[in-house]
Amino acid sequence: MARIPYVDQEDLPPDKQSLLDTLSDETEPDEDSAHSLRGGTLNVYRAMANDVDLLEAFQTYGTAVWDESGLTPHEREVAILSVAYHTDSRYEWHQHVRVALDEGLSPDEIRAVSSEEWDQLDPELAAIVEYVRDFVQGSVDDAAHERISEHYADDVVLGIGMLAGTYLGLARVLDALDVETEVDFVGWDLENL
Repeated sequence: MARIPYVDQEDLPPDKQSLLDTLSDETEPDEDSAHSLRGGTLNVYRAMANDVDLLEAFQTYGTAVWDESGLTPHEREVAILSVAYHTDSRYEWHQHVRVALDEGLSPDEIRAVSSEEWDQLDPELAAIVEYVRDFVQGSVDDAAHERISEHYADDVVLGIGMLAGTYLGLARVLDALDVETEVDFVGWDLENL
């Protein structure tokens, strides 16, 4: 059980209720979908709605980091999944498995992140996973920076760091507040996909 209450949409002021809308509320996968995961109002936002102004600011910032990181949707999701895996954030992993599948990543590519079989990924994606691991551990050194710079320009390396930093902070908040997945956890090996 979460350590703070989840706020329901109707408990917010009318002009703020849309903050609890999610894209997944509007776009449910059809029967041809590659997965059975469904969306709905996200517990992360329901917990953050205890301070609606903070939720609104976080969503604005998060959208900017998503859109301006310089990463493709595949690269972005690999980075976020890497943060989730290296922080043991079941909530982030669960949510972003769904997003990654919707963006066209295969289950095998996703499992490569959690199985640490990064050689199964394209070299650019493997470089992101390795860099994010070092970032989460606080061990990005010159060698790690040089490895990621072989694949990405400076502005994109900055974008990877900003994205990883955002999700690292969020993982710690989710852990501290004990925010639960909305449905059964998909599993690190996607066993509940």
